[in-house]
Amino acid sequence: MAWILDDDGLLDAADGFAGWDDALEDDTLAQELAQERAVELESELEQDERPIDYDAELEDAEEEAAPTSGKRLKRELRAEALRRLEDAARTAEDFAVVVEEWNKLDRNRERRERDHENLRGDVPLEYQAVPEPKIVPRWLNNPAVRQLCSGNFLDILFDCPYEMHQLTANAFLSQMIEELSEEHKEILYFLSIRLYSTTQLAQLRGQSDRNIRKVRNTIRKKLQKKLYAHLCRVQDEGKSLTLRERQFMEEYAALLGEKGKDAVIRRENKTKRRKKKAALDGGKDSE
Repeated sequence: MAWILDDDGLLDAADGFAGWDDALEDDTLAQELAQERAVELESELEQDERPIDYDAELEDAEEEAAPTSGKRLKRELRAEALRRLEDAARTAEDFAVVVEEWNKLDRNRERRERDHENLRGDVPLEYQAVPEPKIVPRWLNNPAVRQLCSGNFLDILFDCPYEMHQLTANAFLSQMIEELSEEHKEILYFLSIRLYSTTQLAQLRGQSDRNIRKVRNTIRKKLQKKLYAHLCRVQDEGKSLTLRERQFMEEYAALLGEKGKDAVIRRENKTKRRKKKAALDGGKDSE
């Protein structure tokens, strides 16, 4: 049996020997497996070299873990609807609709912010005074001095009858107070902010107590009339009102139907009325 050795391997040239076929098949399979493994290694190396977006993976994980609520779905649907409305806008009317939608969102945001505002209310400026101060002299414990030391100058700069309209952030209220006459500003300042009594203010201005009370009633009537008209316009525009504003409108509307143009809400007198001397004398005589 003659054997011929060539470059490709051993070949049987005489008797048709085929004993090497299995070995050749095994080599071919090994080469194919090696090639597949090399391709897999190259793909793994490419994936390792790519930068990992941890934020995207974290967001995906949070979205999968967080339960989807009805409010969240509504909020996402409204945002998507607004985005599509912006993309579809072509004419001036379409853009006006988009602007109105954004204004509505801003009004809702401002309403939520107003619900969490800390307002001073009806208490005087000295409500933060220290009851038993440890700082000497005592006047250093005054709230105005404490605000001045902390850098809050607005309440001090506008603490006068002619600048008190700057103490409120409401544009309408500020304009309404600014339009008052100087005499009305002075009386309103000392009675409402400084909390002077009508007797003290009468002595300060050299007038009678009755005159001060009459002017105070005129100021209240004038301001409440303007405020009621303004709140009616706000309500007609579909804007929300605070609880205090709604209570004012109800009380003023009731007085308006009862007294007409003389309607005015008076400040509640929290002190009990003193009994008349005649009634007391009559009670003693009857005993």
